[in-house]
Formats: sequence, structure tokens, C-alpha cells
Amino acid sequence: MHDLNYFRDHLDLFADMAKKRGITLDLDAFRALDKERRELITTNEQRKAQRNKASEEIARLKKEKQNADALIAEMKQLSELIKKSDEARCGLDARQRDLLLTIPNVPHSSVPVGTSAADNVEVRRWSAPPNLISSRSLTGKLVKAQAFSICLPQQRSPGGGSPFTKGWGARLERALANFFLDVHTREHGYAEILPPFLVNTASLMGAGQLPKFAADLFKIENSDFWLTPTSKSSCTIFIAMNDSGGKVPILVTAWTACFRSEAGAAGKRHARHSPPAPIPES
Repeated sequence: MHDLNYFRDHLDLFADMAKKRGITLDLDAFRALDKERRELITTNEQRKAQRNKASEEIARLKKEKQNADALIAEMKQLSELIKKSDEARCGLDARQRDLLLTIPNVPHSSVPVGTSAADNVEVRRWSAPPNLISSRSLTGKLVKAQAFSICLPQQRSPGGGSPFTKGWGARLERALANFFLDVHTREHGYAEILPPFLVNTASLMGAGQLPKFAADLFKIENSDFWLTPTSKSSCTIFIAMNDSGGKVPILVTAWTACFRSEAGAAGKRHARHSPPAPIPES
């Protein structure tokens, strides 16, 4: 989420970013909300100062054996008003936070402006793209022959129509996970972690999964937990919770199942694993 002060001071920058990305940001709504919130804070701070001063006056009157009932009654009403204003501020804070969570990041100045992938600039190329036609054909034949996986009808499958890997297919998937983890940890200095399958809302917000991708995630009913959509969410909160002593970058990698209901995948059968499927990530 963007820093509030930075966002407030650079609205023109974000407006330009939105224009280039072809999206609409209701900055007028933010200005109005921010103005209302700041005015409410200022007014309520003045009320609290008034209450503090009155408390001193009430103490003085009581010490001098004078009647302070009228001032006490007035401060009781003021305290109720302060309480309601604080509650209103909490509501405005939540609305402002929700708005900031929907604002995309500002791309680096070197990123070209475009409307499609055709406008991307190729920075560099490593090796030559492999010819995957033959391997895809072989994979398709193996799948059809049920040598690597078995696809059960959705009504019979506990996996909701996702395939079961078996035999060499299951061993290959496990070997690939080990291979990727070994390469990361032994050759590139990554630390391996094994994250839980459940993550809370705060973690997903910190990782940028919420609120944008809420419709693609699976939430546990009557709780604050979600099934992890990617190991990045857990790795991000793991790093945030552990003090690195100022050493960066922090390299961690994890193998985890990924639970996502990806847009456009509903009702389609793929010759590949449909989520949830365990994949190694870093």
C-alpha cells in the first residue's frame, strides 16, 4: 500500500500513471475523503484539548469547595462527541486504506508506455526458445494413456476434476520440486522454508494479493484465514517478521501447494495441472 503522505503530495504523478495505464482513479473522491478526515482530526484534537483544560478547572473548583456540576455535565457531553468523532475517524481511515490498496504502483521511468504486449521492448535474449511441439505431443499421449496421470469425472474426483498424477508422473513431479529447491539453495544461496497452507488477511494484503485478487482466492469460512495462493505470500510475511539486521537482499525459497481459482479457467479442461497443484516457487 502506498504511503499516505507520499500519495497525497504526488497526486499528479499518480494521475499521469493512470492515464498511461488506461485506468481511472477517482482522485477527487480521495481529495474529498482526505479533507473530511483531516478536518475531523483537527476539530477533535481541539475538543480533547478543551476537555483537558476543563479537567484542570474541575479539579481546581473541587479543591476550592466550589460547585463544578455544570462544567462536569458539559464535559460529559463533550466526551460523547469526542467518542463519536473517533469512531467516525476509524470509518474514514478504513475507507482511505481500502482506496489506497486499489492504487497500482507507479512503473519505473524506463518502462515504455504501450497498450499491448506488442509495445514491449526486448531488453536482452538468452539462448534460443526450445521447440516444445514434440514434447507437448508426447505429454499429451502419455496423459491419454494414463501413464502419468488419471483424469476422473468431476463428480467422482475429490480434486474437483483436477488430474491425479501417478507412478512416474508423481515421481517426476516430486523430483522437479527437489531439483528446483536444490538449485536455489545449493547454487544460488537461498534459504529453504516450509510455509503453512493457511495465511491470514494481513499477510495477503502485505503481499499484494488482496484486495485485487480476492475473487481468485479460497477463504476459510468463519475465520481470517485463506488457502495460500502462492508461496510468495508466506515468504513475504516471513521476511517481514524476521529482522535481517539490515542485510539485503534476503533470499528465501519454498515449495507449496497453490490454491487459486484463476479467471477464465472455469469449465475448461487443460492437459496440465489445474490449481490447486504443488509447485516450487521462490
